Amino acid sequence: MEHRKARGTALVTGASRGIGKAVAAALAADGWYVTGTCRDPRRLSAEDRVPGVRYLPLDFTRKASVEALIRKVRPVDLLVNNAGVGSIGPVEEAPLPRVKALFEVNFFGTLRLTQGLLPGMRARKRGTVIFLGSMAAEFPRAFTAFYAASKGALRAMADALRLEVRSHGIRVAVVAPFNIATTFPQENQTRKGSPYAAAVSRVKRERDRMMMEGPGAEAVAEAVMDLLGKRTPPSFTPVGHRARLQAFLIRHLPRRTVEAVSARTFKS
Repeated sequence: MEHRKARGTALVTGASRGIGKAVAAALAADGWYVTGTCRDPRRLSAEDRVPGVRYLPLDFTRKASVEALIRKVRPVDLLVNNAGVGSIGPVEEAPLPRVKALFEVNFFGTLRLTQGLLPGMRARKRGTVIFLGSMAAEFPRAFTAFYAASKGALRAMADALRLEVRSHGIRVAVVAPFNIATTFPQENQTRKGSPYAAAVSRVKRERDRMMMEGPGAEAVAEAVMDLLGKRTPPSFTPVGHRARLQAFLIRHLPRRTVEAVSARTFKS
């Protein structure tokens, strides 16, 4: 597929479903040349594919996979770091190898890809990097410690990166979804017979219920497109059911009060 002269070239990770698929579709409809990634494009059905989007394999747990992708897609004008995995379970029982694997995808793999594409943006004096964070990193919730920590690390990195590259014409923004109606997987790391099991189940049921009542992935795609239309996009954009309310509470209420609201909301 040849590059077409349009709005630019975009790379969206995790583009085979959910938010990534919605973002890739919105960009393609707006005239971008879009490459989307997933673990194995050969296994994508016709329904999974967005017309006009080129799919390439990406496994964030393998350095060689990230480097191969970088070689194939350069130059990129827009990078949407969306791919991620989730987990639920008590901190006390978390298997350290699984925690490391989560960070390898949500943080270190994303970092490696971003590092590989920034030099080209800097050389051309233009580019946009959007990180899909999560309100889970901003609003405390029991049993999601490591997913929240990985997304919190992404936001901290994005805030520093924004200051580092703005003089080179590169824009950096974080979009933080919350309670979006998708099938985002969440690995349960609770041990059999765990004293936390009942509480984990309550939190998960409430989480699932709130997600299904929330807006679809298109709401996040709309937020991304809105950011791209701004000369100076906001550094942080919450999206989803109660996301803006949560952002307001975090800014204006004592931390103890915010934690109490979370405990009541998620029945933890």
